[in-house]
Amino acid sequence: MRLCFIVEEKYRLDGMPLDVARQLRAWDHEIDVLEPHHTLSAVSELAAQGRRYDAFVLKTVSDGPGLSLLAAASAVGHVAINQPEAIRMVRDKAVAAAVCRRYGVPFPLTYFASRRQLLAQVPIEVYPLVVKPANGSSNENVLRFDTPRDLADADLGALAGTFLLAQPYEDNPGNDLKVYCAGEQIFATVQPSPLHPDAVQESRLVPLEDSWRQLVTSVRRAFGLSVFGIDVVESPHGWVVVDVNDFPSFRMVPDAPAVVAETILRLAAGRGARWRSLRRWVPGLRLVPAVQAAVPR
Repeated sequence: MRLCFIVEEKYRLDGMPLDVARQLRAWDHEIDVLEPHHTLSAVSELAAQGRRYDAFVLKTVSDGPGLSLLAAASAVGHVAINQPEAIRMVRDKAVAAAVCRRYGVPFPLTYFASRRQLLAQVPIEVYPLVVKPANGSSNENVLRFDTPRDLADADLGALAGTFLLAQPYEDNPGNDLKVYCAGEQIFATVQPSPLHPDAVQESRLVPLEDSWRQLVTSVRRAFGLSVFGIDVVESPHGWVVVDVNDFPSFRMVPDAPAVVAETILRLAAGRGARWRSLRRWVPGLRLVPAVQAAVPR
């Protein structure tokens, strides 16, 4: 197969997704890596007759340029992993919160604030409070405040200029439960919590519980994702999803590059069957030499 990986600058040296690309190359598939920050792409040629990619795969950041390229490829008939509409929903955490509630996925009460001052309106009974950016990723800038005074006195410089979400804090022993899904394969892991930097923390794979599998199924149905992860905490009312992530790290998952690579091949083969007769080169989609070198043979 011929696949195009769209990789944002932040992830150009990360194991995900380049280890997946290397694995696919080792299996004799043809892989191009497109870095939107370093490559000029002739998107007008994506619809031209010529050889087509079997699929485009995106590892993006919130508001990154790669999503525009993936959406353009998908709009003219290319297979996209994940679908751009699904990525947009989970990348905007306010939208993700609403979608989860709409489709019956257990999700905490979530407030949206267009600026920091509006957080003063959060009812006191919601505290302790977790505040994070509405377009956040990788557990960055996730903060906990025990009282309104703590929030008022805090320096939120790292969150300046961003829309914010606020949710009630669910107590945990210092670790987060992360459940990863690649197609039909599901893995559960325990990893350090950003809200407990001083706790003794351990990362490990744990046996998958049926309740977590059901949460994954509900999230997949709600968003239409194929490769994703969820952050889960145990509340007094049961397990609750607190975040959904497209194309996560799959940290601690055994043979993760091979697991994700196999999923991509299945998705490309299944969704791309109707385009196989049209696979020819798209002359305007250029890759600069530095990009091609990103996945060494």
